[in-house]
Amino acid sequence: MTNQALVVGSSGIVGSALSRLLASEGWSVAGLARRPGADSDVTPISADLLDPAALTSALSTVAPTHLFLTTWARQASEAENIRVNAQMVRNVLDAVRASDTVRHVALVTGLKHYLGPFEAYGKGTLPQTPFREEQGRLDVENFYYAQEDELFAAAARDGITWSVHRPHTVTGVAVGNAMNMATTLAVYAPSAASPGGLSASRVRPCSGTA
Repeated sequence: MTNQALVVGSSGIVGSALSRLLASEGWSVAGLARRPGADSDVTPISADLLDPAALTSALSTVAPTHLFLTTWARQASEAENIRVNAQMVRNVLDAVRASDTVRHVALVTGLKHYLGPFEAYGKGTLPQTPFREEQGRLDVENFYYAQEDELFAAAARDGITWSVHRPHTVTGVAVGNAMNMATTLAVYAPSAASPGGLSASRVRPCSGTA
């Protein structure tokens, strides 16, 4: 049976790269976003994650074996982050129940799991490093924890497996994403640090076998 992936947030910096990777490895990939990309190997689906009826309708013809949750929406406060982002995860998990095909759900969160939400990031007593997956949660409200709780509840209810991925800073390329700057700086920095600085690097010939 061919693996069928539904990548939620397929136009984002993680989701777009993941969609391309899965497609290159022979997966059938559907990408869900408000403004899906134009990758020919990914079936585009457009829907608002905060509109349960529209979301269920948009996913009515999709039968994923694997669901990848790679999106979130920043709000004005952590309380709103929790409300909105937990609801988005819950709505997607509810919408795919009808297919009865999902075997595994992967949720991407990140470093704020260990260092706290925007309002309390890196404040107070910091946990021991290196961070480990078995470390307990911080005693603060955190939308990552709310997303996990929605995942855990759905997994227990529907008998599916799950995984949570907590990367540090993610760099890559995605239209309109601020993290594109990291890729730009990675190109700029070696030139700025080269002998003679940028002016010399512009004219110095270069050859290689990479």
